[in-house]
Amino acid sequence: MDDKDRGAPPDLAPPKGTTDLLPPESWRVSRLARLAMDTFAGAGYGPVDTPIFEHTEIFERGVGATSEVVGKQMYTFTDRGGRSLTLRPELTAPVVRAVLAANLQRGPLPVKLAYAGPMFRQERPQKGRYRQFYQVGIEAMGSALPAVDAEVIEIGSRFLASAGVETTLLLNSIGHVDSSCRTGYLKLLVEYLEEQRDRLAPVDAERVHTNPLRVFDSKEEATRAALEGAPYITDHLCDDCAKHFESVRALLEDLGVGYELEPRLVRGLDYYTRTAFEFVDAGGQQGKAARLGSQNAFGGGGRYDGLAESLGGDALPGIGFALGLDRILIGAGGGPDDDVAGGPVNAYVVAIGAAAARPALSLATRLRASGLGVDLDLMGRSVKGQMKDAARSGARWAVILGDAEIASGESTLRDLTSGAESRVALEDLAGLLAP
Repeated sequence: MDDKDRGAPPDLAPPKGTTDLLPPESWRVSRLARLAMDTFAGAGYGPVDTPIFEHTEIFERGVGATSEVVGKQMYTFTDRGGRSLTLRPELTAPVVRAVLAANLQRGPLPVKLAYAGPMFRQERPQKGRYRQFYQVGIEAMGSALPAVDAEVIEIGSRFLASAGVETTLLLNSIGHVDSSCRTGYLKLLVEYLEEQRDRLAPVDAERVHTNPLRVFDSKEEATRAALEGAPYITDHLCDDCAKHFESVRALLEDLGVGYELEPRLVRGLDYYTRTAFEFVDAGGQQGKAARLGSQNAFGGGGRYDGLAESLGGDALPGIGFALGLDRILIGAGGGPDDDVAGGPVNAYVVAIGAAAARPALSLATRLRASGLGVDLDLMGRSVKGQMKDAARSGARWAVILGDAEIASGESTLRDLTSGAESRVALEDLAGLLAP
């Protein structure tokens, strides 16, 4: 078939709102995800991986049919079997589903799980907000004690600090969905919003009776101005919810985790109860706020004590968070030349002359087998070209092999930072090159 019969070539750009992740940026994402999972594992959170798509009902029942995520942002399709499936827009509901499906709630509690992976939402693309985005997070299920809230929040705060971003923790309690405080407060809030209906943005006016708490999550300037006099739920907490929130705050203070009370913080999903929190850019370093732009939240989370029941399971209180790797990388402000950007290659084997190519491959393979990250030329480059490639690889060392080195069973070891050289026996290389 001639090329002209094949039609126009495909658009090679990634779909709108997505991006190709390539080195060196992909190394940074990979390292950040490993840092997160290692941090979470250190507190007993085991890895969980659920399917990228779920039955649509999981999100309709779990996240909430009236939420903006379900109503406007999900990628939903019908498969060949007539089933409605959705690319996951978040991972808490799928993780709870997986726990219930495996009956983990009937074993040792709490169930502590951690994840890293892509999510999908059809939002308006902008800096720090993509239609395929990457999150890390943890979920702790089975305990309603305030200590779990404090542990989860501290872990998130510590990871963000180790990732190189400066954050402010915003904290609130939105009461329990089944408590008298939530019921009484919603009545007061609806009455207030009805009085302000003419000042609300149209999309928020529609939520007054379907999902009034979501109005606090609005980004519309008119709505935010109308909410200035709105009642705070923290002023109407029942005794149990108030004591729970007081204990969470005291425990965070014990752990040295600073926070700011934000009585308007509700988060964007319907399953949240009691503790709600968000990590936002503190803007403490020059240029940091400008890099992150209008999307100033790195992520957040809260309690979801009724989520398991909404999915048809037994009561299983839980709390967790999700943090956006894309936004963390923007907030950290690293570039392609920083230490985080390089790959795991520690040494680069340089072959001088065609006769050294075969021994160079053997040497690189032996060093890799010993656990080292090693690269070498596979394009037949000149020595000058190999040295340039060695510098691009991020390696610290160049291991140079020529006729003289091969004859003596040695290599010339060059420090690519300082330029210093020394002759080293091949059998001693692995020990010297270990990072």
